[in-house]
Amino acid sequence: MQQMNYAVPDELLPFVGEIIDVDTHESLPINLWEERYGSIVNDFAVALKEAKFPVGIDLKEKDDTEITADTVWKNKRLAAPGAFDFERRLDVMNLTGVKQQVVFPGAMGLMAVYFHANSHNHNIMRSITWSTEERRTYALKLISAYNEWVVRTTEQSSRFQAVAIMCGDTPDALIAEARRLIKNGVRGVWMPSSTPPGGVSPAHTDLDPLWAELAGANVPIYAHVGADHGFLKSEVWGKAPAFEGFRMGEEHSLDPWILSTNHRATENFVATMIVGGVFERHPTLRYGAMETGGNWIGPLAEHLDLWINGSGVFLGSATRKPDLSMKPSEYIRRNVRVAPFGFEDIGHYIKLHNMPEVYCYQSDFPHIEGGKNPMGDTVNSFARHGLGQDVMKMFYCDNAKWLVPDFQ
Repeated sequence: MQQMNYAVPDELLPFVGEIIDVDTHESLPINLWEERYGSIVNDFAVALKEAKFPVGIDLKEKDDTEITADTVWKNKRLAAPGAFDFERRLDVMNLTGVKQQVVFPGAMGLMAVYFHANSHNHNIMRSITWSTEERRTYALKLISAYNEWVVRTTEQSSRFQAVAIMCGDTPDALIAEARRLIKNGVRGVWMPSSTPPGGVSPAHTDLDPLWAELAGANVPIYAHVGADHGFLKSEVWGKAPAFEGFRMGEEHSLDPWILSTNHRATENFVATMIVGGVFERHPTLRYGAMETGGNWIGPLAEHLDLWINGSGVFLGSATRKPDLSMKPSEYIRRNVRVAPFGFEDIGHYIKLHNMPEVYCYQSDFPHIEGGKNPMGDTVNSFARHGLGQDVMKMFYCDNAKWLVPDFQ
């Protein structure tokens, strides 16, 4: 890596060129969608504009913001340098000492997943006046167009792990899509956590061929905020005056109800996989939970260990033992990685739960939820709790290698 003045806290200078950022985004302006994704996006772009969605409809002709320490951390969305030009993104990574970025969708991909989950709700994207099945099929075509860009970006540089979106109505559809994506070089897949994958439990043996394909190719499964619609029986829980008028982030509203519950779908998904023996049957399967916070994974480990361990359920009347050879917390330590927000007190979590190998650094670049000082905020948390360079190296560099195995 070239000699330069790095935009990192002094404490991270020893790790420059080794830092892995497990949650970033592409942020292509809507006026450039057709150029990148093809004409399939045109009806969708019109629908978004007519619906006046608060994000995703910004315009910009060129990614030309000067790359400085100030603009990299403080500019957001399209104003950030390298927001959608990935040659410039490499320069941003160099400035911030980052070796590898995991790249999640921007507005087109995120909204396509949202549209797919809500294809039955004709009050959403009203200008697309098709049947529910036609709307769902169109959403899958949008997702496919996004995934083609993922393939091209993966080919562009080994420093990007662009994450494909994997949706399917049956286990066979998911298995076929996983094989297609792996064949085309995709190195990470985002599976929405809100609904049963392929219509079955993540622990169902019908999905074992899917988990085997991903584990065999060292392709991690990702959870990410923004695909949680449909997890609760009703969204009415969040419809109250107390939750109105709050700022909209890139992937969700920043109101108190959303912030209190946005990890629930992911927590349920990963708990089902753990106690359902998925990681027992597929010990090299990799799972990453991005932008759902980091405060829930330690309590989940404690909760599952309370009820289940390798010898069975702690219930006297139980007649069957779970097919697990380890404690649930041990599967979490081995198979699961979680990325807290920069403003979370990560040092406190590590001291409280003694699970330093689980947490990874994320900037959420260039989204506003990442804040304006994600490196500095987390460094300060480590300092407050007396955690040294060994734990910091795990957090910023080593733990994430489980999710980017090409760099091990």
